[in-house]
Formats: sequence, structure tokens, C-alpha cells
Amino acid sequence: MFNIKGIVIASEPMWRHTTFETGGPAELYAVPADVEDLRFLLTTARREERDVFILGGGSNILVADSGIRGLVVNTRLFNEYRMESAGEKNNKTGSGKPTLILGAGLPVSDAAWMSGSSGFGGLDFLFGMPGTVGGALWMNARCYDEEIAEKILWIDAMDRSGRISRITMNKKEWEYKHSPFQTGIGKKLTILRAAFSMYQGEPETLKAGMREKRDNRELKGHYKAPCAGSAFKNNRTFGAPSGVLIEKCGLKGLRIGGASVAPWHANIIINEGSAKAADIRNLLDEVAGKVAESTGFHMEPEVLPVGDW
Repeated sequence: MFNIKGIVIASEPMWRHTTFETGGPAELYAVPADVEDLRFLLTTARREERDVFILGGGSNILVADSGIRGLVVNTRLFNEYRMESAGEKNNKTGSGKPTLILGAGLPVSDAAWMSGSSGFGGLDFLFGMPGTVGGALWMNARCYDEEIAEKILWIDAMDRSGRISRITMNKKEWEYKHSPFQTGIGKKLTILRAAFSMYQGEPETLKAGMREKRDNRELKGHYKAPCAGSAFKNNRTFGAPSGVLIEKCGLKGLRIGGASVAPWHANIIINEGSAKAADIRNLLDEVAGKVAESTGFHMEPEVLPVGDW
């Protein structure tokens, strides 16, 4: 079994840990206290041939009603926040700009606010976004015409054997809402921390800009009901955002079970309060199918199905 300083729980309901507020139990749910705990968890799971799922803020996933087999690892205690002074040139990064070191489990909105409040810009476009630094890296989070890949200097990650490696930025491996952690050997890596290139700015100006972005998200209805933000990725070749395509197809308000297309924003699918994960997934499939039938465009979901589907 898993003997760690942190927490290990059997049959932990995953609806408590996702922004959709749906999902069945994790067979085993762990919150490692430190790197040693994480190494023990990963190596033990590998030896016992258990599947491992790394949980961030639960903001872009849809956990099956039957739950998740194996081990779920919540990285919330990996919440390092450290600013390295810019100086003339940072010896560790080779950059003359301020460098921000962030743990994978730190809420990305908190990181943006703390750095902006201290007069360091670069991640302010992420303020108001749910999820963690690790999740934002995994997804290559993007909004307001900026993406997190543009800010990365390096990433520390652990493989399933407990080895830690430093990954330097290679722009060829990062695309629109895609990172090297989504494919190949990258899928077996657990993000620990990352370094970001920042710039010095005026704290009040940065904070005002962040408040505007949060107000914009609130105006779009991202906080009105349990959801995962945008349901589908935008594709420029379609000539219009996914939300516009969905609305033109008359799908606002479409409902399956307790899930519906938000009446205030067509690219948001919400849990009205009683939705099962299956309702949400069926609605995602229904919307994508109707848009494809009507327009010929095949939208790609942003929401990742997780667990025993």
C-alpha cells in the first residue's frame, strides 16, 4: 500500500474535485506532501501496474460516472511561488528578464494575481481562469491571444520511475492548446514546477487589466453554473468561433438530462444541478454532430474524458 506523509483515500468522489461537479469515485486518491511522496506513489503504482491520473484543478476534465480505476494524484501541495531577481542576466535561465518559478499545483489565477500585484507581468492573461499551473501547461492554456507556451523557460517533470528531468522550451512541440505532455512519452511525465519569463510593470496597471479579464469571463457566464469553460476548441479555418457556429445551428439551450448548452454562451455546456457525466458527454457529442451535419466542420472538444467510460 501507499505509506506517505500526505493523504491517501479510497473511493474518493471525484465530483468534489471537478468544475463540472460530476464524476464517480477514484479507486485511490492521493495528495503527496512533497517530491519524495510523489516518487513513492509513482514507483509503487508502476510496480503494482496501477494506472495513474494526475489531477490539477479539475477544470477541463469530465470524469466518468463509474469513476477512475487506479491512482489519482492531486498535486495541490506543489504550490511553490518564487521570483528570481532579473539582474543583468540570470545565470540559471540565460535571461535578463525576471524569472518566476511556480509549482504545478498552484492555482494559475493566484499565480497571475500574486505576480501582477508585485509588478511582474506575463501571466496576467490567465487571471480568473480555473485550474492549476500544471494543468495550464498540460493544455497550453490560451486566451486573449496569448498562450502559456510563450512564457516558459523550463519545466521540471518526474517520470514513472521517479526520475526528474528538466525540459527546456522547444516551440516546435507546442501548438494551439497542445503540449508535449499530451502525447508519446510526455504522457508518462508528471509536471513538478516551471520557470516563466516575466517583465516588470506597474502593479496597479497589471491588476486593473486582470480585473477587466475576470469581468469579461464573468460577462460571458463562465461562473454562472458548474462547467469547464469553453466546451470546444476554436479553429480559424472554420471562419467563426465554435460558439458562433453552435448558436447559428440553433443549439443554445439544448438539453440532455441535467446538462444543457448555456443560454448565455453557446460554447459553454453547464451542469444545471443534477447532470451526470454521461449527460454532459452525450450533449458534447450531440452538439458536435449537429454542427458537423449543418456546416461540415468537425469541432474538437476541449473537455478531456477521464476514467472508466
